[in-house]
Amino acid sequence: MSGIMFERMKAGWRLARQVRESVSRNKNVLYYPLVSGIIAVAVFAFTFVSLFISIPLNFSTSSSVAIYVLSLLAAYIIVGFVSTLILLAMLIAYRAHNSGNPISMREAFGRAWAYRLQALEWALFYTMLVVILRIIESRFRGIAQIVIGAVGSIMIAIATFFAIPSILDNKSGPIKAVKESVSTIKTNFGATFGGVAYVDLYTMIFTLGGFALLLIGILLLAAALPIFIVVPLIIAGIVLIAFGVVLNYTYMNVLKLVLYDYLNGKGLPEGFNEDDLKSAIKRKKSRSMFNLSSGQSEF
Repeated sequence: MSGIMFERMKAGWRLARQVRESVSRNKNVLYYPLVSGIIAVAVFAFTFVSLFISIPLNFSTSSSVAIYVLSLLAAYIIVGFVSTLILLAMLIAYRAHNSGNPISMREAFGRAWAYRLQALEWALFYTMLVVILRIIESRFRGIAQIVIGAVGSIMIAIATFFAIPSILDNKSGPIKAVKESVSTIKTNFGATFGGVAYVDLYTMIFTLGGFALLLIGILLLAAALPIFIVVPLIIAGIVLIAFGVVLNYTYMNVLKLVLYDYLNGKGLPEGFNEDDLKSAIKRKKSRSMFNLSSGQSEF
């Protein structure tokens, strides 16, 4: 068992390299999550600043609390809507480049705009899912709260794993997209989603290195070292973390699209090794033969 798992991990490392190389051939896709992150920060910053300037927070007043909660919900929905559109534009651009017909960001956003209704529906649906999970989680305390929150988040992540590629292909609403995602997982991976042994050590270097620099900066700040020494460390840490997050977001969503297309008989982009992909995936126990010629694939 350990030998099989180690082989999956090695194949996962090779698969991660292939994803990075695929993205590096079209580095423009890295701009999409960067734009998405900037907009998300701007929306939440604007929301918080507007609220604190216009309405003093008073937890003893139910109307004040309600305004804050509704404003934050609206901010989440706006960010979800914009982020979904930008992600769809990124995947459209990635597909176009692999097909030999690269398009500009402007054209990618133009094509993604055709999915504005689906993006809004997805933002509303996903926000409600998270809100419901947080309400359930808040009714527990201690370890139980942590476990329920973690399990709920994992369940949502698995159920929605292929939802965005499904929306891209079918222009489907959120319920249908989740059903398609779950169906794809059950058909190809089995009822228990073993997932892909995808470990990108390259991205982890940036993220963990950033956290290390940030922690060192905070410790030095607590030790009352000069600001001109501490601040650059903290800034460098934040920049490295942000860069690692952008890379991870891009690579993971490209991987989801590649997997989704492959499992639906569309083949693999240039540079991907089919054997590594098969080896990295925990296959369905019943059968493990791929039949791409008939448009079916089972693990």
